[in-house]
Amino acid sequence: MTVLALTPHPDTPPAAIGAVTCSVSWQGPGSWCFDYIVGEPPEALRLPAAVAPGRADGLWRRTCFELFLRRRGEEGYFEFNFSPSGEWAAYRFDRYREGMAEPVVATPRIISTDPAQFAAGMTTYLATLGLDAETAKMMAEMDVGGGGGAPASQYALSACLDDPAFGGAGAWEAAISAVIEESDGTKSYWALDHAHGKPDFHHPDCFALELPADS
Repeated sequence: MTVLALTPHPDTPPAAIGAVTCSVSWQGPGSWCFDYIVGEPPEALRLPAAVAPGRADGLWRRTCFELFLRRRGEEGYFEFNFSPSGEWAAYRFDRYREGMAEPVVATPRIISTDPAQFAAGMTTYLATLGLDAETAKMMAEMDVGGGGGAPASQYALSACLDDPAFGGAGAWEAAISAVIEESDGTKSYWALDHAHGKPDFHHPDCFALELPADS
């Protein structure tokens, strides 16, 4: 596991957020988990309400955790948005901000410390394992106290990709970032590395982490 500290863009300083980190762990070929932690209690953030997990656009307008992936030496890249609501988005670009399309990708699994989102996310995940919807919902709600309610001193969101398209030979470069909206409306833009100028998570200079395709 690799633990990485994100930094706010100098033009968008936070008001009350002291730290945002992301832990990266390899689960298997094409399978990665990204655990984002904001070092403040959930009430310090303005979080979108939990909804049934699904694909959606415009998630970056609110608190949102992001991941960009490209193969080393290639111009094309993928963008993933992971929302505290449980919604997600995925886009494919041919080159820097050009040729955008919505690729067919495996649905990421998103679990957060918000009890409502945790229950919704676990219900969906258990259903993919073959449990009927009612049993999956019951088991998810039983587990909320253990996974969705703690720790209260910080907000955490885990997003796991499990797609063979992101495995295989070669190495992947990643840009990890977050849009954090605080309870007073302050927005800050966090990343492993920032390019010069205004916040721009798509910029090639932001791909600061190398992820082996298979470990």
